[in-house]
Amino acid sequence: MSRKKIRRRGWPPETERSLHAHLTMRDEGRTLDRREVLDLVRGGEDSEVEFKVRYSNPERIAAEILALANSGGGAILFGVSDTCRIEGLDDAERVEAELRELCATAMSPPVHPYINKVAFDSGKRVLVLEVDDRRAPHAARDGKYYIRIGSTKREADSQEVAELFHRYNADRYEQVPLQDVSFDDIDDAGVWSYIRAVVSDESRLPKGLPTAMAMTDMRLAVMTADDYAPTVAGLVLFGQSRAMEQSFPRSQVTLTRFAGQDASAPVIEQATFIGNLASLYWRIEGFLTRYADLQDAPPTRRELTQDPNARAFYSRPAVMEAVTNALAHRDYGVRNEGARVRLYDRRLEIINPAVGKRIWRSAIDYGVSHPNNPTIKSFLKNPAYGVTTYAGGLPMARRETLRFARREPKITVLPHEFRIELPAAS
Repeated sequence: MSRKKIRRRGWPPETERSLHAHLTMRDEGRTLDRREVLDLVRGGEDSEVEFKVRYSNPERIAAEILALANSGGGAILFGVSDTCRIEGLDDAERVEAELRELCATAMSPPVHPYINKVAFDSGKRVLVLEVDDRRAPHAARDGKYYIRIGSTKREADSQEVAELFHRYNADRYEQVPLQDVSFDDIDDAGVWSYIRAVVSDESRLPKGLPTAMAMTDMRLAVMTADDYAPTVAGLVLFGQSRAMEQSFPRSQVTLTRFAGQDASAPVIEQATFIGNLASLYWRIEGFLTRYADLQDAPPTRRELTQDPNARAFYSRPAVMEAVTNALAHRDYGVRNEGARVRLYDRRLEIINPAVGKRIWRSAIDYGVSHPNNPTIKSFLKNPAYGVTTYAGGLPMARRETLRFARREPKITVLPHEFRIELPAAS
């Protein structure tokens, strides 16, 4: 039996999906009536509606709520059996209070549900909990993510988690725990080298502190129900190369030197690097300096004219800031595509995957940005991490390039990438 259409704000939803979406996105003060609840019950369970005859097993209920919130939103009707029979709740007020507490404390970020209690002439009461996806993705206390497929929920695998963040909120993807990565995959020496550089008095460090706990203190790992798990940021910053290749191949960077001015020119060398950000930073610089001169001061006129086939000159601060920007702010949730660096005879191009859709091109001109991965950025910019970065961000890179090459870099923002092109001095 199909659900009845209901009219809201002058237009009728055409399907059960649009019906529930319209219910979920209603004004917060709007209450459901008995007819609307009966419409949902008659339609049965589907990808957006779940029935629970009573409130029990809070962990399982939390997973059901998370699955709906991570899959576009939906409703759970308490007091309704799987056979679409209205059984009612004995204490709807208590159930509401426990559900609100569950949504506030068992989920990260908290879910803010709409809850309605609907009474029927028989005296039976049904509680309807509705959630939307405006703050998705949400995780359980143990760091697990759930999604809904049809009328069932299940735990999301690592790729599905990446796709959730890519769809909803890439800014927080760096904090996702990687359940299939162990601390054997972490470079302990790198972690403690950083800590000792920051905490100069080693007597302040707790003796025998496990790396997992130290990384948790730095928000590079999280404590799950069973153990500790490194986050995306923890692996990207301190992962060993073999672990990165096996568990996080999307973090790779591909560099290509072309013998010409465009991608149709012959390839002189191409290399793909994978590893933590410190290793990538220095290997990218090494590749570039094989074919170009990176320096702080602009070349003299004599240096530019003495040999037309000489190596190209680039501003080191501008180039390495563009590299830092690509490593720190790229969207690590994008599948099967890493950053790309292309070196031509007289220009350098750095392409960052799938961040462009979150960047306002006009804001860059004013030095305003809302970058991805603030935790990764804070480590990469800290001298204790071990790389030589420059202050000032893209505005500095633009000024330095104009001073050095007498032209500004070309910045292109596309729906699925951010691209910066740096000209050589001429």
